Amino acid sequence: MAELNIFHYIPQKSPVHNMDARIKLICMILLTVSAGIASKTVDLSILTCILFIALIVSRLPIKNLLLEIRYFLFLIGFVIVVNSYSVPGTPITSIPIHGFTWEGLNFGLRYGWRLILIFLMCTVLTGTTPLFLLKSVIEWFLAPIPWVPEARVATMFSLTFVLIPLVFDQASEMQEAQKARCIEARKNPIRRVMSLIFPLLLHTFMRADEMVLAMESRCYSEVRTKAVFKTSTMDWLILIFSGLIFSMIVFHRF
Repeated sequence: MAELNIFHYIPQKSPVHNMDARIKLICMILLTVSAGIASKTVDLSILTCILFIALIVSRLPIKNLLLEIRYFLFLIGFVIVVNSYSVPGTPITSIPIHGFTWEGLNFGLRYGWRLILIFLMCTVLTGTTPLFLLKSVIEWFLAPIPWVPEARVATMFSLTFVLIPLVFDQASEMQEAQKARCIEARKNPIRRVMSLIFPLLLHTFMRADEMVLAMESRCYSEVRTKAVFKTSTMDWLILIFSGLIFSMIVFHRF
């Protein structure tokens, strides 16, 4: 079975791949925070355009990434339903269930929009930056902070970046296996979800234990060769542009 593209590094020759990883991480943080605090449709539309430009320039498989967003649709749908029911306003009379409002539905859709933007922005970072560079960037930023074991913290982050795509790959593989065994034909949705969650958690913990044993058997050490970073003029221009977008959205928000 083919691996998922989301949260995987996809080697390409593109300007986004060639960016300084430090600048790329700062830009991602600025844009994700902007997506999290954006309250107007215009701001979310601008961020969406920037995101699709980044996806096109980085030559990532946009169609596959959008299809893989379906794994987050349950969370997004749950957020929309909760906001539609909890936010007071004009009732939606076309729905037989009492308590849903148009204002809550509008707020929930905007919240789901923000979540999709944040997921895809993180995908741009992980899809265009090798894992060892992400680890080196985190270590570089933490090095000036006293009493912080930057190498150990960076290793923890890198292991997290390793496990997240493995969990998605395992979930996709288990779903295909369950389809072959007609588990989806069960009428009880709770049993269908439980039949996926428990084996997935078991395999995740087993994979984590195997990774720890592999690192110990290879005498893993925190003393590693430092990465060399190079910053170009284009990197600084992109950073300034991201800062301006962040400032504009903060101004609109507050």
